[in-house]
Amino acid sequence: MNSPVHRFYQNWQQSDCNIAHATPGNPSGCQMDLFAWVEATIGAGSNGKSRPANFTDETTNEGATALGFYNVNSGDMPYFTELARHYTISDNYHQPVMGGTGANSIMIGTADALYYTDSKGDPATPPQDEIENPRPQPGTNNWYAQDGYSGGTYSNCSDRKQPGVSAIRQYLDSLPYHPDPNCAPSTYYLLNNYNPGYNGDGTVNTSTFTIPPSPVRTIGDTLLERNISWKYYGEGWKTFVTTPATSVYCNICNPFLYETAIMTSPPLVAAHLQDTTNLYSDIANGTLPAVSFVKPGGLLDGHPSSSKFDLYEGFVRKIIDSVQANPALWASTAIFITTDEGGGYYDSGYIQPLDFFGDGPRIPLIVVSPYSRGGRVVHDYSDHVSLVKFIEHNWSLEPITSRSRDNLPNPVQLSSNPYVPTNAPAIGDLFGAFQFPSVKLAVPGKRNEGAAGMFPF
Repeated sequence: MNSPVHRFYQNWQQSDCNIAHATPGNPSGCQMDLFAWVEATIGAGSNGKSRPANFTDETTNEGATALGFYNVNSGDMPYFTELARHYTISDNYHQPVMGGTGANSIMIGTADALYYTDSKGDPATPPQDEIENPRPQPGTNNWYAQDGYSGGTYSNCSDRKQPGVSAIRQYLDSLPYHPDPNCAPSTYYLLNNYNPGYNGDGTVNTSTFTIPPSPVRTIGDTLLERNISWKYYGEGWKTFVTTPATSVYCNICNPFLYETAIMTSPPLVAAHLQDTTNLYSDIANGTLPAVSFVKPGGLLDGHPSSSKFDLYEGFVRKIIDSVQANPALWASTAIFITTDEGGGYYDSGYIQPLDFFGDGPRIPLIVVSPYSRGGRVVHDYSDHVSLVKFIEHNWSLEPITSRSRDNLPNPVQLSSNPYVPTNAPAIGDLFGAFQFPSVKLAVPGKRNEGAAGMFPF
């Protein structure tokens, strides 16, 4: 593994994608060979002088970490190893966006990228110093002219003349399946981490390093329209609402905290955005909603430098043990365990470019369910939007919008090369991780059945 440089253009740079390097096993030509070089030249420090006060992730200038790996044979990650050996893991699951926590967490809710808006919620042009410019500064090797929290974090990827855009667009054009960049005209998309447009109490967030309130639909809207129960449980929510400066809550991790339609409705916020204390009560009482999103706080999420993975293992174990202690709940529950993104850590797995924003490198996914036993490894290509597709498949829901990634087909893959979809761009719905009987996992809209728990960093 390598230390974090997980911001958008740096992540593309680390991946070193070029169609000239394509092979049958790696048709995107992403060599994944510049992680150490980018870390050495950037030093995790070209994000400027300051950062959002609440952040405990990749925004700090933490320096470098030597290349290394987790060795489960010598006892690393014992609980996740136990789960992998008894249930199902994916070795072809990916972060959906090149870059860090915010943009990747947003995709879990929207299956799309967010963009800068005006006071009416329409696309607008951000201040010049918030527009990303990945050209090296004079006198430096690889420090970007405008990058990170003191500067750029948006790009208008519809305009090839914008800094950094042309190289990615040319690469996408060179791929044989010509993926749609999915860049609306004159729209500046959020590429890195900015605070959501709302505070926990529903007021508009007017602090610096904040994206304006978003009109983009989420899977929450779809579930509400179909009367399917759901909640986002985030550790530290109660203190985040009252005293955010002291909370461990990860605001950039909650995709619903960005959205105007949800955050301007106090009843919706009260019903659907809750703390992990509510999660434990709902498990004990057998009142989990049909769909649950769960996020540990900054001290337990396993993030490099601010947490440890054994603390994240403990957080997950408490939830799984609690669910399994309720036989009726365990019989109809699927738990998806993953991370928000790769943390900048090196990975050699195949990347399938879906659009301008990603996919990014592989990340872990463990699926724990009565229907995922057996220590199986599945190879279907998937990313965070696959969680959305699982929900939609299970409850027969339409895609969130006409442009969201959940419109992409499930992958068709050859047994001789199961990692690469032959119908690219394509992402799976994770149903291959299960061996179901002849009935669905859940009954639409019925509580206590088919609870889908998701555990991103």
